[in-house]
This record gives sequence, structure tokens and C-alpha cells, in this order.
Amino acid sequence: MEVTGMVTAEQQRQFDEQGFFLLPDFFPADEIDALRGRIDHFAEAHERQLQESGREGISRPKEISFTAHLAEQDPEIMKFVAQEKFVGITSDLLHDDISLYWDQSVYKKPEAKRDFPWHQDTGYTLTDPAVYITCWLALDDVTLENGCIWVIPGSQKQGVIEHTDTDIGKQCYFGPDPGTAVPLKKGGMVVFNSLLFHRSGPNVSSTVRKGYVIQYSVAHARHGVTGEPFNRVVVARNGQPTLV
Repeated sequence: MEVTGMVTAEQQRQFDEQGFFLLPDFFPADEIDALRGRIDHFAEAHERQLQESGREGISRPKEISFTAHLAEQDPEIMKFVAQEKFVGITSDLLHDDISLYWDQSVYKKPEAKRDFPWHQDTGYTLTDPAVYITCWLALDDVTLENGCIWVIPGSQKQGVIEHTDTDIGKQCYFGPDPGTAVPLKKGGMVVFNSLLFHRSGPNVSSTVRKGYVIQYSVAHARHGVTGEPFNRVVVARNGQPTLV
């Protein structure tokens, strides 16, 4: 497997020990503005749908919306998530060919006064192998006030944890550890292990908190229960982009 050199030795150490690392100012403002404009189109349509039909899974009208599979609907978004920056990071961390496993915008509205609970991304769908990479990208400044994410460093070492269904989402941790806040400026990103415990705080600001979650797995990943292959779009082979 070719190593791209995108992930530094220190970032690899942080990923192994703490389960995450930060990439401040990873994308310039103009690139994020263009991406956010495209994502807004889908997120706003989804919000209108939620207000007409009501709650959909963990998406709640006027509170929080998870709008999925944007890249497959927009060639420019697909080009963004398949670019060399993401290929390099994920190839270096997973040491294999890479597929786009999942992507979704997460828009937390000012009305969302509740946390989104502690969970592992694998708590929603178990994968085989269980570890994949989540890239949480700030489309605007993400702060303590508007509901940035929090992580529990090192929690990924516990492996796959059973999750409990709650009214606001699956939850894997009910203990006293408050975690570590991860505020981000627009264009900043946190990269973390899919087994890392994370949550987001309430949005007590007057604006929508906008994030874009992009997840990458090894290309041969399967459903952890059924064994069925996911057959997602392959974005990297031998550390090189396949789509751009």
C-alpha cells in the first residue's frame, strides 16, 4: 500500500492514542462557501420535507437535520469528497483502497436545546472491519455556543460498544466524563476513528450550526451483521484518487 505522506507522524500518534486529530484551516473560505452553497440546497429541501411530514429517524424539524448521500446527487460535491486531500488522509490511516462509505450534512438549528448524545458512528450501522474514518468539516465557525462536537479521547480503544436507543439518538456512554470540546473555524476539520465516543452540544446561538460529515471505509467493507458488501464508490486505489 502506497503511503501518501498526508498524515504526519504526530497526527498518526494522536489518532492511535486519542482517536482523533485536528486540521485547522484545512480548506480556504472560498472553497467552503461554494461547497456550503451546494449543501444548503439539499439541507433546505430536507428541512421543508421535515416540516411537512414530521420527524424522520434522528432528524427533527426545526431542531436538527441529517441530510445524506449528497455526493451521489451532485457531481461537484462528489469531486470535493474524492479529492487528493481526503484520499491521502484516509489511505494513510487505513492502509488500503478506500470507498466513500457515507456523507451527510448535519444542520443543528437554534431551537435545538439538547445535546446529541454520546455515540460511536458504528453504533448506527456495524461495519466489518469496524473501524472507518469520519471527517467532520465545519461549513461555518463551529463554537461552544452553537453546538460543536465533543469527544472522549482514547475511548475508541474500548472497541464496539452496545448502544441504547433514546428519544434523540443512540447512546453508548452515560458516565460523568464531560469530554473535550472541538470548536472549529470555517474550513477546519476533525478526523476521527469511527469507534470514538462523540456528541454535540446544544445550539443556544441565533444561527444554524452547519457541518458536513464525510466517512471513508476500506473498499472491501461489509455490513457487520449480514456480511453483505456495501458496494460504495471507490475513491482511492494504491493511495491514488480514482475519480479526479
